[in-house]
Amino acid sequence: MGINNKNVPPSNLLKDFTSPKSKKQFELTNETYEWIRNGWIIREYRLAKDERTVKSVQFRMGFSLFLYKKQIEDEKETKKTQSITEWKEQWIKIKNSSSLNLKRKEQLNRLKDILDEVVTEGKINHNSSTWRFQKQLLFLHFLTAFYQISMAEHHFDWKQIGARYYRKIGGSKEFDSYKKEFIESAEELLEYPLHLLGLSSLGTITPIYFTGPMQGVSVSYDYGPIHATTDLAVFTEDFQTDAQVLWLVENRGILTRMAYEKNFLLDSKSLVLGIDGQLRSAHRRLIEQLVSNVKQVIIWTDVDEAGLIIAKDVGETVQKYRSITKWVVPPLEVVLDVEEFQSRYKKAIQVQKEEQEQEIGGVERWKKWISP
Repeated sequence: MGINNKNVPPSNLLKDFTSPKSKKQFELTNETYEWIRNGWIIREYRLAKDERTVKSVQFRMGFSLFLYKKQIEDEKETKKTQSITEWKEQWIKIKNSSSLNLKRKEQLNRLKDILDEVVTEGKINHNSSTWRFQKQLLFLHFLTAFYQISMAEHHFDWKQIGARYYRKIGGSKEFDSYKKEFIESAEELLEYPLHLLGLSSLGTITPIYFTGPMQGVSVSYDYGPIHATTDLAVFTEDFQTDAQVLWLVENRGILTRMAYEKNFLLDSKSLVLGIDGQLRSAHRRLIEQLVSNVKQVIIWTDVDEAGLIIAKDVGETVQKYRSITKWVVPPLEVVLDVEEFQSRYKKAIQVQKEEQEQEIGGVERWKKWISP
């Protein structure tokens, strides 16, 4: 059985036998017999119904290999637990030693609550849960480091985040491997751009394209050409609209086509907002500002998996308000029920994926969608 075996099993056996259910075929060689003697593998005979005739011979994980793999897994779990404990101690230390930056109180309190929840529940409620453990842990350290420096510095650049947190040579580079992902994930969690919390913008400003009437404190847009605002404006202004129909479309092609029909937009009192292929925190914020002013929302995305996800996310955002919500589904119809929308979309994806621009319809069809 190899219970007292102190040798390390060959790497190929560790790779081949992922669980006791794994079955492999080997030639009987001196090496194979050595593996059997050490308890790393067992030779299993399957008999026919007469219980005498050998039907098949195969090899499975031996008890010695099982114990070794279990020991390795236990050590990994112990290291994970230690790593999480170290992060918790670091977070509590930074939280208790930081003085509150009043200008950023709301957003930083949100980040504080998120990290406190991770301490309590032991996991982060976010898409980062699909990342491997080390990446999740590094993201928690990044959020902690960002909280620490945002509390203390009015402006700071990317390198300062890691340098201040780790205080060692190379600390400024600790988060570099996942720079883009960490910034995007943090903004999604906080629903707020990090450069409004002190991080130098790195030259990135997210444009948001639309056509129709929209008013802010310091700016006003009317019916006419395609307009553009930015994520910075969305988070520093409170936008409103006197439009009655809010169109949320995935692609610029649809936005451009609808902007061409100025009379339709005027007559129907429509505002068309382009999601541009990805629902960002700035899009969500602007939608939430506008949806309380309109009577109905029409969501229109590509007929593919990404379009389904975007349409569901947008629907969850707008359905918090009283406006009527409609989804455009193949073949160019609208439905008001989210379950019917998902069912129709999934069936359409199985038949044929298509982009919005392939089937646009026209003014007459758009008017039918708006009608009660």
